[in-house]
Amino acid sequence: MSDDEKRVESRKMARARREAQLKAEKARTKKKRKLTSSKVKNAEGPVRTKRKTNRAASAPVETSMKLGRSLRTGGAFIMRVSKKAYKDFNTFTQSSGDQLSSRKAPVEGSALRRNMTFIIFGLTVVVIMSIALMVLNNSSVSVDRVTVSIVGLDSNLEGYNILHISDLHGRSFGTNQTSLLRTINGLSYNLVVFTGDMVGRSNDPQPFYDLLEGMTANRPRYFISGDSDPQVLLDTPRDIVDTLDNMVLNDWVLGAKERGATYLSTTMGVSVGTTTLWLSPASLLSIDIPTSLATVKEQLAQETDGAANGVITDYQNLPLTDYRYRKLNRLDQAVHNMTSSQTHIALSHVPPTQEYIEVTQMLGEQQTDEYAYLPTVDLVLAGHYCGGGWKLPFIGAIYVPNSSLDRHGWFPSQSDVEGLKQLGSTLLYTSPGLSVTDKIALLPNFRLFNEPKITILTLTSAITNNLID
Repeated sequence: MSDDEKRVESRKMARARREAQLKAEKARTKKKRKLTSSKVKNAEGPVRTKRKTNRAASAPVETSMKLGRSLRTGGAFIMRVSKKAYKDFNTFTQSSGDQLSSRKAPVEGSALRRNMTFIIFGLTVVVIMSIALMVLNNSSVSVDRVTVSIVGLDSNLEGYNILHISDLHGRSFGTNQTSLLRTINGLSYNLVVFTGDMVGRSNDPQPFYDLLEGMTANRPRYFISGDSDPQVLLDTPRDIVDTLDNMVLNDWVLGAKERGATYLSTTMGVSVGTTTLWLSPASLLSIDIPTSLATVKEQLAQETDGAANGVITDYQNLPLTDYRYRKLNRLDQAVHNMTSSQTHIALSHVPPTQEYIEVTQMLGEQQTDEYAYLPTVDLVLAGHYCGGGWKLPFIGAIYVPNSSLDRHGWFPSQSDVEGLKQLGSTLLYTSPGLSVTDKIALLPNFRLFNEPKITILTLTSAITNNLID
C-alpha cells in the first residue's frame, strides 16, 4: 500500500471515530435531558399546589384591598361633589344682586331652576303629608271620657255611663260602619243617646241603620233629629189603617225604630234600680204644658167633628193633631211623676244659649203651678258644631255656626265649641261629633286637625273640677 493510500485510509478511520463520538455524545445529552425533565416535573408538583393554596388564602385580603380602594375612590368623589355644592351655595347666598346679574345667563337660569325644583319638591311633600294626615284623621274615631258631677245624684246612678253620639251626617266609617263599631263595641255603657244629624242632607239613613244594627250591647237607645236631618213628621199622613206612628212619621224615623232606637218626642223615663232617669227634648223645657195640652185638645175635637162631616182638610190633619195631643198628654203624665230628687237630662241638637237655660231654670223653680213646666234640667247633651270642623294648632276652631257668639261665631271660645261647661245649675256637654256640619259654608267639607269623637259620660255625685270651676 502506498503512502497516499495509507493517508486516505487513516483519514477515513479518524472521521468514523469522530462520528461515533458525536453519536455517543448526543445519546448522553438526550438521556441527561430526560432525567433533568423528570426531576423538574417531580419538583414542580408540590410547588404548584402550594401556589394554588396561597392564592386561595389571599383572596379575602385582595377583596378587602379592592373594597378599600373603591371606598377611598367613592369617598373622594363624594367629597369633591359636596365641596363643589357647598362652594356654589355659599357663592350664591353671599353674592350681591349685581354679582348675580353679572353671571352668564345659562348659569343663572340653571340655579333658578334648581331652586324652583327644590321649592316645588318641598311643597309637594307638604301637600302629600297633609292629605295623608287628613285622611287618617278623618277615618279614625277616638273616645272622650268625661266625668259629670250632679248634685244629689241618686246612688243607683253612681258610675252610670252614657254613650253620646252625634252628627254622623250619613257618613260611613268602613263597610257597614266596621271601624266605628269596633270602637263602640269595645266600650261599656248603660245608655245611648244620638243628638241629631245622624242622616243629614244626604237623606240616606243606611249608615245610621248600619250603626244601630251593629251595636252589640243591648242598651236603651234614644235619638232626636237635627237641623240637617229630613223632617220627622210627614206633611201629609199616610192614608192607611195602621198605628198612629206609621201614619205620621217619616220613613227614616220608622226605620230607626225598627232597629231598636226610640225617637224622643216627649219626656220619657228610664228605670235604673229603684230610681228613674228622665230624658226630655230640650225644646219642651219652656212649654206651658197645661195650656198647650188644652189648646191641642180643642183642635183635636174640632178636626174630629170636621172629618166626620167630610171636611177633607180636617180628615188629612187629624192624624198629625192626634199625634201632637198624645205627645203632650204623655208629657203631662211624666211631669206629674217626676220628683226633685230624680235626675233630668235633656237632648238638644243645637247647644242652647245661656239665656234659654236661665229661662228654663226660672220656669222650673219659680212656677206657680207645680206641674206647668218640666223641672230644671241637670244636664243638656248637644252636638251640631262638630268641634268647629277646621281647627288650627294652638288656636282651636276657626268658626262655628252660631251668630249669637262673639264675632258671630268666628274664632270662638273653645268652651263654646265642645266639652263640658256650667250654665247656672245646669251642665251642658257639646259633642265634637263624627262628621262636619253643612252650616259651615266657607270651609271645605272635611275635618282639619279635628279627629271624629264619641263620648262616654260617667255620672257621679262627687265634686269634680268642672263643678268647682
